[in-house]
Amino acid sequence: MKGKINLVVILLVIIIAAIFFVFKSKTKMEIDTKENTDVKVPNLVLFDQYGKEHNLEEYKGKVVIINFWATWCGYCVEEMPAFEKVYKEFGSNEKDVIFLGVAGPKSKENLNNIDVEKEEVIKFLNEHKITYPNLMDEVGKSFSEYGIRAFPTTYVINKSGNLEGFVSGAISEEQLRKTINEALKK
Repeated sequence: MKGKINLVVILLVIIIAAIFFVFKSKTKMEIDTKENTDVKVPNLVLFDQYGKEHNLEEYKGKVVIINFWATWCGYCVEEMPAFEKVYKEFGSNEKDVIFLGVAGPKSKENLNNIDVEKEEVIKFLNEHKITYPNLMDEVGKSFSEYGIRAFPTTYVINKSGNLEGFVSGAISEEQLRKTINEALKK
């Protein structure tokens, strides 16, 4: 009996430590660009919810925010209004900052993709009044190339087209704004 209690206590400590680690690392920029100024990112060439093609290489000279998300992800849905607001504040992709969401709808090419079908993703975006471009990765290639293991995950690409940093987990409106302003100064 005493052995079972000790085992339960040890398991609880491990679970609490894991939860603490997840929440602590959620908002921290995970790559410091002072040491990694030339980390290349995979190119993205995908269509958004409006049918417009986006090619990441065409955005060199601008700061690019790429947010990988899913409709079923509570943290993703929670941060979307902040992304929408900051997207508009920084010129709705018409100035020096580009916002791109990336969704992974199921498709004939990839029935095991992470989310619902494309039409349902678009309906979700419309219902939540999300207007910034959200790319539809129907084959899951970008999720694999960017090593997405948690939702949401946000990448910041600097003006040179290199990785500025990324956040695995939700990012607040204030943190997003601060990260963009720091990237614009470089």
